[in-house]
Amino acid sequence: MNSQQIFNLVGEEHFYLDDFCVSQSNQVVHDYLFNWPNWNDKILNIFGPKKCGKTFLLSIFADKYSFYKISCKDLTNSSIENCTRQDKLIIEDIDAANEEMLFLIFNDFKLHDKYLIFSSQLESSKIKFKLNDLHSRFKSLLNLEILNPTDNLLYQILLKQMSTRQIKIDKDLLLYAINRMERTYDSINKFVDAVDRESLINKKKINLKLINKVLQYQ
Repeated sequence: MNSQQIFNLVGEEHFYLDDFCVSQSNQVVHDYLFNWPNWNDKILNIFGPKKCGKTFLLSIFADKYSFYKISCKDLTNSSIENCTRQDKLIIEDIDAANEEMLFLIFNDFKLHDKYLIFSSQLESSKIKFKLNDLHSRFKSLLNLEILNPTDNLLYQILLKQMSTRQIKIDKDLLLYAINRMERTYDSINKFVDAVDRESLINKKKINLKLINKVLQYQ
């Protein structure tokens, strides 16, 4: 098989943190978070495209430093009290928030000088909040961006996931797949799941036909 190799496989430095791959696409966010509590800003927003690794990294961080973590969709009148009792809180996916609840929590943490991390797909000043006061607060936030992985990083992550599942695949097939898949962590996860499932069902060595079948449905 002729593979169209469009990138160098040895250019980007990276390392793994509990299976999360730290690289140039997320290094700034990683370094700021794990310098806690020596932060310049106690309230900040982590943003980046869907499935870029925000939740994974924040989960590792929350476990390490005992931050309470909740998704915005799970904010209710009963959970508000629990959230405001915390000194260290992470609220994920604020793009579609209950604005009044978010405003209440933001004010409480600001007033009492507590640690609060938000996550979103958009930079916080670009989120179209209806409450003007909430929009004003989020305009002034520190925003740190996680980017989608580079081609080099995709290859390394894909290789590691295949190895973890003991899936044997030729390097040329990996390159072939990367050149044709979406550049996101989500695409990698779905691709590996599908390849693993197809190879188990068919009980065959992974070949170009199987790869193309998987890519067809990505």
